[in-house]
Amino acid sequence: MDTENSEANLDGAKLREDLAAATPEEREALLRETVRAQLASILPEATIEDDSNFLESGLTSLTALELTRNLMTLTDVEIPLVAVLEYPTPATLGHYLAEAFTAVAEGDAAPAGTAAE
Repeated sequence: MDTENSEANLDGAKLREDLAAATPEEREALLRETVRAQLASILPEATIEDDSNFLESGLTSLTALELTRNLMTLTDVEIPLVAVLEYPTPATLGHYLAEAFTAVAEGDAAPAGTAAE
């Protein structure tokens, strides 16, 4: 069943381990690829490139919610749904996630989507 496959793909322990050990450039590349892979699993008929616009690729509000939930599960970083609109490509969302992951991991900032004081 598709749900079973999705759950199997959402064990982010290895990804988080790789992200923690990565350089900033490697971290961004890993997250960009993670965004592309998750988007491809949600929209299997779409061709997803680094500069593919999510909405032009067929992402809807429901699939955007699924994408953000999957990415939050994989990264343990809080991602506001609006991030998909503010960072509408795998490259830009991957960059955003890399910065958010770094900030959370270093304890320098609140999780993504929350206001830093």
